[in-house]
Amino acid sequence: MAPKKKNVKKNKADINEMTIIVEDGPLSKLNGLNGLLEGGNGFSCISSEVSDPSYSPNLLEGLSKMRQENFLCDLTVSTKTKSFSVHKVVMASSSDYFHNILKKDPSTQRVDLNDVSPLGLATVITYAYTGKLTLSLYTIGSIISTAIYLQIHTLVKMCCDFLIQEISVENCMYIANIAETYGLKTTKEAAHKFIRDNFIEFSETDQFLKLTFDQINELLADDDLQLPSEIVAFQIAIKWLEFDQKRVKFAADLLGNIRFGTISAQDLVNYVQTVPRMMQDADCHKLLVDAMNYHLLPYHQNTLQSRRTRIRGGFRVLVTIGGRPALTEKSLSRDILYRDPENGWKKLSEMPAKSFNQCVTVMDGFLYVAGGEDQNDARNQAKHAVSNFCR
Repeated sequence: MAPKKKNVKKNKADINEMTIIVEDGPLSKLNGLNGLLEGGNGFSCISSEVSDPSYSPNLLEGLSKMRQENFLCDLTVSTKTKSFSVHKVVMASSSDYFHNILKKDPSTQRVDLNDVSPLGLATVITYAYTGKLTLSLYTIGSIISTAIYLQIHTLVKMCCDFLIQEISVENCMYIANIAETYGLKTTKEAAHKFIRDNFIEFSETDQFLKLTFDQINELLADDDLQLPSEIVAFQIAIKWLEFDQKRVKFAADLLGNIRFGTISAQDLVNYVQTVPRMMQDADCHKLLVDAMNYHLLPYHQNTLQSRRTRIRGGFRVLVTIGGRPALTEKSLSRDILYRDPENGWKKLSEMPAKSFNQCVTVMDGFLYVAGGEDQNDARNQAKHAVSNFCR
């Protein structure tokens, strides 16, 4: 009969001897290094913040790859015809719209966007995951619409910058219409400024002939419209009116924006009176008659001032009237000069006679010159005062 095995009872000391101690673990190594610092080795420890420039791009790339593999996606975003699987954290961090929805109910699993186009939503999702997107004038409308709806402000700004960068004579009105539709104030102002500065070139395009009355009326009423003369503005207005006979009803209102008072009497006869509509339409003919009367009564012009007598595109300048730039009598001048934006002096007009020390004032848009002297002696003392008065 085999002897019974005895159960050997292990005491606590034996159990402790069997505990495995890893002497070369990370914590022990760290403690060893810290011990060197505490011992004092003659060098100072300064903390510096460092960053990995590739971290953010790699993180976005990883998230985008996870979405493509439908890995850990926890939200479905749908239009009427298409659905997309996304990550809540990504959409909430890039869109105030999603942020507000998920903040109210973090357990939301699906968001229906029936008023958003599939193209616009797909582009917005791509932007949220990559920070990149492809823009063109063909797709910009749907992208801006979606970005505004989802309150992605950085994307809206990118679209605005793209539109401003792409403005040309051919598409400036299209971009202005987009800006008007979606309330893009800065883009609208940029498009309108481009049209004002390039109005002659724009008036030669097909887009110009497609303008509505309100659009061309707003342009011709603009004081900052850049044109070589008001005759050009008149001819452009007539061109738009004659393109479609249905526009005849707008003739008087549209031509009311032309500054006929700034057109010389000779040009009124040669270029305005010869247009049949100016003689056949009673309201248009009155505009011509008022301009003619304005020129026939020069000393009443200060009381006849109106929007149609105000110079378009004017700016404030420094003006000199006659004077004596040197000490000799021969140097007296009758020229009226103004200083241009490049700080050069250009001739604006001239007085009937040379003079200096005259009185000058501006009233009702007119420059008045009174009195002065037209001679001086060697000691620059006046010898002959004049009583001239001119406007």
